[in-house]
Amino acid sequence: MRPVKILKDFLARVRGWVISMSDKDVNKENDDEGKEQEAGKEQKVQFPQYFQQKKNDNPNSTSLKTPVMRGVVVSEFDGDRIWVEASGNMKGRYGVEVPNGYNPEDFTPGTEVALDPNTFKVTDIVEKGKDAEFEAIDTDVTFQDIGGLDHVVKSLKSNVGAQLNEDKSKKMQEWGIEMDKSMLLVGKPGTGKTHLVKALSNEYDADMFMINGPQMVEKFIGEGAKKVKRLYDQARASDKPAIVFIDEIDAIAKKRLDDRRHGGEEVERTMSQLLSELDGLDTEKDSGVISIFATNTPDIMDPALLNRCSAIEVPVPDTESKEEILRIHTRRMNIGDDVNYTAIAEQFEEGFTGRDIKQIAKQAAVNALERHEDVSKTQIEMEDFESAIKDLKEGNMGVEKDFLSDGQVHPNEMFA
Repeated sequence: MRPVKILKDFLARVRGWVISMSDKDVNKENDDEGKEQEAGKEQKVQFPQYFQQKKNDNPNSTSLKTPVMRGVVVSEFDGDRIWVEASGNMKGRYGVEVPNGYNPEDFTPGTEVALDPNTFKVTDIVEKGKDAEFEAIDTDVTFQDIGGLDHVVKSLKSNVGAQLNEDKSKKMQEWGIEMDKSMLLVGKPGTGKTHLVKALSNEYDADMFMINGPQMVEKFIGEGAKKVKRLYDQARASDKPAIVFIDEIDAIAKKRLDDRRHGGEEVERTMSQLLSELDGLDTEKDSGVISIFATNTPDIMDPALLNRCSAIEVPVPDTESKEEILRIHTRRMNIGDDVNYTAIAEQFEEGFTGRDIKQIAKQAAVNALERHEDVSKTQIEMEDFESAIKDLKEGNMGVEKDFLSDGQVHPNEMFA
């Protein structure tokens, strides 16, 4: 009986081993199928079919659905390839072959090209056109819209206006007079710095290219400097005299320190490019580009930029100027007979700016409309202005503005 039992045990073990192996094979097949499915999914993500479906006369071109990178030729054809520098998160220099349909002479240093993001092949030459980001802005502001800044207007006319006037500019060149091509407007927010530049461009029929300093700060290395270069290239290409106006210039022109954290190196590169552009304008006697910057914190700016600019203070208006500004902002309104502009101006606090006065005029108009049921007969009375002034003083409208500096230091002392 014992041999029979041994045989039964052996057959049971063989049967279990066979079942186990078959289960493993099934699991392996399932795993293989799952891996093939996953690989297929990855393949579809990495190599979409439309990459292969593109039909184009240019064999190097990619599908319009495929994003392309912009690059710049940095070295001409050396017999084997041309060197192209790409920007953005794929920044680097790449040696590429001359694409079919083009000659090596077509790729001189500075030529902008389109690059395939997968193979880095040159697909097309990008024609240089106007950058929509730096289009000249239109404005209808005139010097008659600016009150209480006669001395600032006179200074801008005598310095900038003379260069924007073709006849005066030629005469100054004959006399050997070199005028400053860079101006810095210093003053509290709301004092009218931007309005002054808009009026200047409008009065002298000049193209105005306007951008804020924080817009020049970029994430990737070198992008801020390229943006500055594109801005000035477009200004130089203008058919008319041009004004480059950068507001809040302190965003890219802070004092250079040893601390390089928080993107400080990229900001410094941007400022270095700006200084280079300013130096280039100074050497071009026939350049019709004027640079005007604005800031309310000149004490934190780098001396390298301050030394290249003529500073003009745009002060907070005095009582007489405040009355003039109020009259400008209410000249199209129906004003009641009891309104005394002088009395209203005397109620303004010392730190009120032109922007605050404009806000009071608007709020007074709103107060008058709320008091009258018949809008056609609405007049703005003295009580409407007094209520608006009270609201501004109590903080019910408007916002608190930054001051020029804690000690109210005069710009002449800052730039000494």
